[in-house]
Amino acid sequence: MDRIGSQASEFAQVPTTLHGQLFLLAFDPKRGRFDGYDVTLFGYALRAAMLADLYLAGYLVERDGWAVPGRAASPDNLVLRATFAQVGVHNRTTWAQLVAGNAHEAISAVREQLLTEGWLRAGRGAVRAVPVANLEPYDPCRVGVLADAVGGALNDTIAGLPADPYLLAVGLLAVLAQLPGVADVVADADPDRLQELMRGAIAPIPGLTEAIKGRPTW
Repeated sequence: MDRIGSQASEFAQVPTTLHGQLFLLAFDPKRGRFDGYDVTLFGYALRAAMLADLYLAGYLVERDGWAVPGRAASPDNLVLRATFAQVGVHNRTTWAQLVAGNAHEAISAVREQLLTEGWLRAGRGAVRAVPVANLEPYDPCRVGVLADAVGGALNDTIAGLPADPYLLAVGLLAVLAQLPGVADVVADADPDRLQELMRGAIAPIPGLTEAIKGRPTW
């Protein structure tokens, strides 16, 4: 079994993938719904989470600024396998381009995976115009535990302390996507320090920053 995004035992009750955890952090506990986020940003962030998972597990590496496969084998997770298959040995695509590629399909792909695996269930107040507004986490308390852990990793890193790289990656991606799961954590954070962390993070995270800057404005 791949160690894709696996965490310590206390996080066994949330998805083991970064994209799965990031999706749950889009849940707004105050409103009790998945809404209030920018759909384009969310799609980009989910794509970056997939790339970050592959990077941290060694499936992707950076060579001369490009993302290339670091392993011959593919990951077991179907969503990550599809993402990994898009990166060839002679890839000449930037991280930002990989983030933006198929971003419009990322939300539905992760949503369906989490529904199949039982992390999401149908909720009340369905809104057809919002892709996930009719869903809720199977256990919102677990999402709260995850948000606290991610927030702790962000706070530790901001303070110059070591933090779990997977939790930190999820946190930085959630900050860039402006997700409610980390809103309270970063409300009082030094924006310059956050920008410094983004620039020094693993390659897919600066790639997300670049993709956001270059996204269409219409």
